[in-house]
Amino acid sequence: MFVFNHFNVDDHRISLLLPEKDQAHALFQVVEADRDELRKWMPWTDDTKSERAEAKFIKYIQGRMVEGKVFMLTIAMDGVPVGMIDFHNIDHADRHAEVGYWLSSRVQGRGIMTRSLKLMIDHGFKSMGLHKILIQVNSGNHKSDAIPKRLGFSKEAVFKEQIYFHGEYRDFVEFGLINHVNSDDSKIGK
Repeated sequence: MFVFNHFNVDDHRISLLLPEKDQAHALFQVVEADRDELRKWMPWTDDTKSERAEAKFIKYIQGRMVEGKVFMLTIAMDGVPVGMIDFHNIDHADRHAEVGYWLSSRVQGRGIMTRSLKLMIDHGFKSMGLHKILIQVNSGNHKSDAIPKRLGFSKEAVFKEQIYFHGEYRDFVEFGLINHVNSDDSKIGK
């Protein structure tokens, strides 16, 4: 198991891990437990029907990571996977990427995703050389859109009826954070 980074929340150790097939069981259990809530926001939820499907997804992601198209991490609490965070649509030429994330409802509200995203931002700007990081959030997902606001992202656009999901068109809000050269890290929220 490769630990990308870690931090503590209360008495718990939060680790950001490279995704491995042996995490599939625990990740599938989280999806199963939170399926109704995840399904409101995450189009992939209905495709995650088994531990095998989760393992297949992890193998696919590992290949995309080797290609430099995705950078994904599993979020674990005390060694047990509870969510994921990633850069996707990585554009090396224009030096930007989009972020996606999800977290078990049983561990939300503790700052885990905010701190995980801050570590991803640091990695994206300092190690990957990104100039801009984007986050698209379903306009009704207030918990999710609070995270980029907390970290200093600017609301850049509202895409009206951007995606057809569960029989209706939904708006997406896009947030962006630019890596201003020679600026300090205090611009990135705490």
